[in-house]
Parts: sequence; structure tokens; C-alpha cells
Amino acid sequence: MAPMINLSWLPPSLAEASERVVGSLSELASGGATVWLAVTGLSRSGKTVFITSLIHNLLSSLHNPNRMPLLNVVGERRLIAANLEGGKALRLPRFPYLGNIEKMAIAEWPGRTADISEIGIEIRFAPANAIGKLLSELTGGPARLTIRIVDYPGEWLLDLPMLGQSYAEWSRATLRAFRQGARAEISGDFLAFTGQHRADQAASEEVAKQAHDLYCACLVKARDQFGLSYLQPGRFLCRGTLGDAPYLWFAPLDVAEGAEMFAPHTLGALMAERFDVYKREAVTRFYEEHFRNYSRQIVLVDVLRALLAGRDAFEDTRRALDAILESFRYGHGGIISKLLLGPHIDKVLFAATKADHVPDIQRDHLAALLRNMAAFPALEVRSSDAQFDVTAIASVISTAEESQEIDGQRVQVVVGRPVGSNKQAKFFVGNVPIRPPRADAWGSPFLNVPVFEPPALDPSPVEGIPHINLDVALEFLVGDRLR
Repeated sequence: MAPMINLSWLPPSLAEASERVVGSLSELASGGATVWLAVTGLSRSGKTVFITSLIHNLLSSLHNPNRMPLLNVVGERRLIAANLEGGKALRLPRFPYLGNIEKMAIAEWPGRTADISEIGIEIRFAPANAIGKLLSELTGGPARLTIRIVDYPGEWLLDLPMLGQSYAEWSRATLRAFRQGARAEISGDFLAFTGQHRADQAASEEVAKQAHDLYCACLVKARDQFGLSYLQPGRFLCRGTLGDAPYLWFAPLDVAEGAEMFAPHTLGALMAERFDVYKREAVTRFYEEHFRNYSRQIVLVDVLRALLAGRDAFEDTRRALDAILESFRYGHGGIISKLLLGPHIDKVLFAATKADHVPDIQRDHLAALLRNMAAFPALEVRSSDAQFDVTAIASVISTAEESQEIDGQRVQVVVGRPVGSNKQAKFFVGNVPIRPPRADAWGSPFLNVPVFEPPALDPSPVEGIPHINLDVALEFLVGDRLR
């Protein structure tokens, strides 16, 4: 461990510069710096494809620097090497980068993330700033930065707000939601079951398991049929290594307003006990073990999917986004900061994914819509002095752009091969609104766009993967560490 050096006697400006030098020397002495990048996103926001494309394009940048020109270390030809970190350096199972690339090479999307994994990429580069050049000369070698990324199911993110709730509070909020809108259409069997089994009845393992199974079925339908996002607990949708541990066998029950405690040996007491164990063993442990070191974050949001799925899905996405970002509370004061000590996230990028699904002239609208969706959390980010930005990205370009005459007007369309189709087709996607639609504007669809198959790619890290704004995103997130 590097020695602690007291610089408080120096003038503030000189002390700050000296701290940077000491920090850089410490990093060099320990084998280079590491930036932990939190890739945050709800289910199906494109996290796995984003990580795969980001890694592949960094590995390909020496051979094809034109693929990432707006990442300054590449555009300025300062990149010396980019290599995957050895498996021995990882604490977790390795992110399946090679398997994902092999799938994409035959025009298949990688599968949904089922558990947690990790990957690191070491970048060696020639520094651009004076301090970096001096340190490089002193050490006789290039500067080094490792970007470390942990991938995990997006569903798990929605569990963090549960840490601030009791079982009774969570039950009341969850059942209120399942009696409204799209959730009410799929929750009939579950609500009927809970209506027959009161919280004050005798505890029963069988009843608890039946309630759990019915509730899980509702969550799956809400996600897969209606595109809803704010679904708790996340491990009920994607269990990872937890399997079917008995403490997972709980579900919300009807709990009277103001009631918090349950008599011993009742169904309510059994459910509350399992709820508390779940928070401790699954939620708290996950964040304590994996979020301690993050200093940069990208939040991926599939805005197009939310618009396509309708008003309930769109509002649910906004609610989920608010809940996640309120939990992080950049700087100090959120649930994360109460769990963890150490550095906080100081750069946050919101990214609207699948920007290739709309013509170029609509991509600014996509970013503007996300900026409006994240308006309140953005204020919180800014108030903590974290740097914040919004952009539209496509981790893989799976469409081309053309124009077509419709009703006597020339309009831009996208051309791609929809999933499951053998032919390419043209799609006029309509206009992406720049702010959340009004309640009376949901009568007709905003967009007409399917999910497209990926193009066949070269799996060797030479040509890279066509993308939109990946280099812009990475420059914002870690460009300052590559100077």
C-alpha cells in the first residue's frame, strides 16, 4: 500500500497538483490505474451487447483506429496496446466476451444475462499531459489503465429501494400497483389467492410457496407481455446462483394501513422474516461486494421499447429510472452511500440505446426524450457535483438508412432484417417525441419499428463493430484517465 503523505501545509492549488502527482506515482508503482465502470440498465436495455461491442472495438482500435476516432487516445494515435485482463485477475466468472462475439459472427444476439460476471481490459498509451509524460519518462514505460466492468441482470437493480422499506410497506405499495393498469390484467389469480389468505392466519410453508409462485408468474407476464420494468424483487425474475432457496418463498400480502408488526407464527410474520433475509443475503450483499469501487457509470435505457409498449410501460420505465438513480444519489446521501464507504460515482452518462433503429435526424430527439425522462434524477446528479450528460448510442449498427416517398413526401426510413425474417424490409418509424407524451397522446403508436437481427461480424479483433457514439460515450466516461 502506498504511504500516506500530508499535503495540507501547501497552498490549495499546489496541494491539489501534488496529490495528482502522488496518486499517479502510487498507481504506477502498483501496476497502473483501474477505473471501475458501472454499466447500469434495466432488463433488455442492451447491457451485454454494449459491453461486448465496447471491448471488441477497443481491442480492434490499433488495427482500425477509424472505428473509435472520437475516443481521443485512439484518434490522437496515442494508443499503444489494448488487451484483455487475465482470468486470474478476476474475482468473478469471466464475462463471456468470446462466446458473445462468436454468436454475433453468425448474426445472432447474445442471450440474456443470467448471472454476475466480470471483465477487464488493460490499455497502454502515451500520455498527452505534461505530468503523465514526466512520469512515463521516469518509469521508462507507457501509462496503463485497466477498465473493469461487472455485468449482472438488470432486474436486480430494482431491489435497492427495498432496503428502505419494511415488508408491510413494500406489500402495500406492490399490491396497489398490481391493482392498476396493465398489472391488473395479469394479476387476477394472484390477487384472488391473497384475498383468501390473510396475513394474520397461521403460517404455512405451502401457502407461502403458492403465493410466491403465483406472484412470480405475474412478474414474468408483466415484463414479457407488457414491457414493464419496475418489478420487485429482481431475483424472482432472474435468480442467478440463489436457485430456489427457501427464503425466496415470499410474496406481498394485504396488510392494513399503519400495521407493521405481525403476531408470531402467522403467515405475515413468515413472509416478513423471509423478506428481511432476502434484503440482507441477496440485496445488501450484492451491493456491498460489487458497487464499492465504482467511480463512473453509464445508464442504458431502451426508450424506443418503452414507447412501443405503450403508456404503462413508458411510465414504468420512468419510475424505475427514478428509483435506481435516487438509490445511487451521486456523491452522498443515497442508500448506496449508507451501505458503502469510499469513492463515489463522479461521472454519469445516460444513453438511449438502439439509436440505429431510427434515422439520423431522429437521434437528437431520442437523446432529448431521455433527457426529459431523467430530468429529476439529473438535478440530483448535478447537485452532488457529478458530471452528467445524455446521448443516443447503438452498440451495433443493424440497419441502413434510405429515403422513400410516402403520400407524396420524401421521408427517411431504416432498412433491416427483423428477428425471425429472412428478408430485409424498410420501416418508417414516425417521429420520436422530444418530451414524455401527454396522457391524451397515447391513442396512436409513436413508432413502427421491430427488433432487428445483427449483421454478421468478423470475430477477430481487427475490423471492429460498426456502432453509433460508443467512442463518444467512452471519452466522456474515462477520457480524462487516458490523457
